Amino acid sequence: MSKGLLAIPSDIIILVMYFLNAKDLAALECTCRELFHLVEEYGWTINLKSHPRPAFSLRKTFKLWSTKEQVRYSTITDHNWDNAEFIARPLSNRWAGKLQPILAINSSRLLLAAGNKIYSYSFIPSPSARAPSVHLECIYSTSNVVHPNLDITSIVCIPDDGLDRTVYVGYANGILERLVLPSVRDGHDGSVPVESLLKETFNFHADDLIESLSASSTHLLTLSASGNAVYFPLASPHPEPEFLHLNTRSWSAHLSTRSSSPYAAFGMSSMNPLVVHDILPSGLSPTPSTFLAPFIDTGRPSAVYAIDEAPPAAPWGASDQVLVSGWYNGVVNVYDLRAPTRPFSQTLGPPSLRPSLHFEDPWSDEPIYSLSCGGGSGAHIAAGSARHSVVAFFDVRAPAKGWSVHAPGNDSSPVYSVIVDGSRVFGANQSRGFVFDFGPGVQEDTYPAVSESLPTTRPGRGQRQPFGNLLKRSTKHPAGFYVTKYGHSRERGW
Repeated sequence: MSKGLLAIPSDIIILVMYFLNAKDLAALECTCRELFHLVEEYGWTINLKSHPRPAFSLRKTFKLWSTKEQVRYSTITDHNWDNAEFIARPLSNRWAGKLQPILAINSSRLLLAAGNKIYSYSFIPSPSARAPSVHLECIYSTSNVVHPNLDITSIVCIPDDGLDRTVYVGYANGILERLVLPSVRDGHDGSVPVESLLKETFNFHADDLIESLSASSTHLLTLSASGNAVYFPLASPHPEPEFLHLNTRSWSAHLSTRSSSPYAAFGMSSMNPLVVHDILPSGLSPTPSTFLAPFIDTGRPSAVYAIDEAPPAAPWGASDQVLVSGWYNGVVNVYDLRAPTRPFSQTLGPPSLRPSLHFEDPWSDEPIYSLSCGGGSGAHIAAGSARHSVVAFFDVRAPAKGWSVHAPGNDSSPVYSVIVDGSRVFGANQSRGFVFDFGPGVQEDTYPAVSESLPTTRPGRGQRQPFGNLLKRSTKHPAGFYVTKYGHSRERGW
């Protein structure tokens, strides 16, 4: 509360100090009441402003709660993050086939795109003491034809004056579409087609699969598999795109336009797999300004599959100039773009920057396929692994406290997408979406109902149980499902 006291007028502080030195119990009681009133009126609000925890899925609920209730919820959530205590839930039953889903989020809903469908999970505001609910609103269909070329490979939400229904979607056939998702009644039975009147199509990438979309409040950045990037303004009805050719297999893009030094970062398969291009007043720079080097340079090509901004409450401050990246060798590297780079030289090449921090699961060297930052105290990194549906968690304040967890169902799939959203971590593998909820008040109806799929008979000798279908209820919480987790250090037990 020290920061809170600094905001109290000095004459009140002097008055309180005077009464605390007095021997008059009545005066002291009066002072305590005054202090309680100050805390109720100013303290909780100041605490929230001093410790921001951005969370899309909680935003509407927090508008209904008092500041004291919000602080209580966040305090319990932070404690659970610090102790790896959460409730694991599948978001749906296992869907048919093996897909590569991708997640997007805004203040009204979580969108999970898999194949040619978009599963829309709406955020329902809740009364105090109950976790805000996540309900399956409907399932949108972007095509009436099922074909791998029509699968959604990337999706991002963009601002639309609070409607929260506008997205850009990239497909395996290289098509980019702007969709306005139609409004439907909650729990609509069956697929809802997105009609052509609600679509705007862009053919910037020919037939080249769109791997990544990244949006700011003003611009969109797209990246195709062969390394063709397109940058254009969102507000223009007929945007004039800028093209950048990286000329190598590419995976991820991250756009930052809010800071005084806007930039675009690209993750590729290359000898220099992570590069930064400045965004100048004239547009996207055609040449990299900085090469971001690995923690240990092996002299061999590598790949960067995921990029995100650093946690908002990291020790280095909330800055758009700090990047987190997930690498092929299973390492998460953090770069501070404000740090001095090694200058260009004829022998060593272009300017480069070493990571300020790095994190890894010592028991796994699987590639990092997805990344997201935030969580408890705004200081965590979640990294989705390439195998066994493992999500690794790192606390940037204490790197030795890392731990990992398998998603519900023990699927052997990668975690293709992950979003850290305050008290919640949403993820998706080849079989379904899932959530880890660190907040209090989770009930059975907080999330969509799913059927438990357990073997009816014991496997015989030499037989294996099917992966991805073994949902088992948790013995610790009636609303949760069993998952396996492990610490990154031998000292940390479960």
